[in-house]
Amino acid sequence: MRVTAHVLKTSVSQHLKGATDKGRFVLALRRRDWLLAIYCLCFAAFFSVQTAAHAQNSLITPAGDQMTVTLACNPFPPSKIADAPYEPGYDVEILRAAFATRNITLITPFYPWKRAYFLARTGQVDGLCSCSYLPERENDFLFSDLLGNVRVAVYAIQQEALDIINTIEDAHSMTIGVVNGYSLEASARDAGIDLIMANSEATLVNLLLSRRLDAVLSFKSPMDYLIKNRKDALPDVSLIKTKIIADNPYYSCITRNIKNSQGLMTQLNIGLKTIRENGLYENILAKYGVTADNSPHSLGQNQ
Repeated sequence: MRVTAHVLKTSVSQHLKGATDKGRFVLALRRRDWLLAIYCLCFAAFFSVQTAAHAQNSLITPAGDQMTVTLACNPFPPSKIADAPYEPGYDVEILRAAFATRNITLITPFYPWKRAYFLARTGQVDGLCSCSYLPERENDFLFSDLLGNVRVAVYAIQQEALDIINTIEDAHSMTIGVVNGYSLEASARDAGIDLIMANSEATLVNLLLSRRLDAVLSFKSPMDYLIKNRKDALPDVSLIKTKIIADNPYYSCITRNIKNSQGLMTQLNIGLKTIRENGLYENILAKYGVTADNSPHSLGQNQ
């Protein structure tokens, strides 16, 4: 009986010890899982903070007490570059710097031009990063002090087409392509031009190379940028020739359809004046390899 009892006692002790060891093992696994989960959450939080610091191409308002302003941008390299948080384009950086002098944070989501224009006109955002002056826009927008100047150019495969065109009116006998919604569309229609509309410069290049257009009327900056960066994908793009026919001013635009639009425009103009005087304006241009006198600000943009 003693032997049996001793064996039973030993068996129970071993069982209890095994159960205890198993419990400790399970507890250790749970602790490991909790630590792993906490580590992942901390990593995700760190990454999101780092990303938010650079990706102001959304409508998410950054944390803090600063006033925030949202201006809709359309892709227009090199002055406005989507999906490039470290080099978003010189116009975007100039506007951010100007607002920063007034303790205002600028948010710059990117949209196609017509979408950006609609959002600004209807007051769903505070304005447009940039636009040209047209009388019909005065009812909806306030125009800032000068942001830059834009070169307007024609692009063609045949040199003969370029030789004929010195002004928009000279293209009245041709089929011309233009980006839908740009101010150039209104100018071309006023001149009685036979137009084909496209939603982007890339589409215009394809139409020109397929000989469906005699020429393209465009702002020089984005077309040159596109042609330069598509030489490998489109070998025939090297056949495209260009000629400058105009040089016009452009501005940043605040929609009238928000509260205190005039006050916001005043703050922007003070900021633009400040960064011109302290040299930051030219420093931003220099970052993109241009100057105030020889620039995509002379090559800039104007929608």
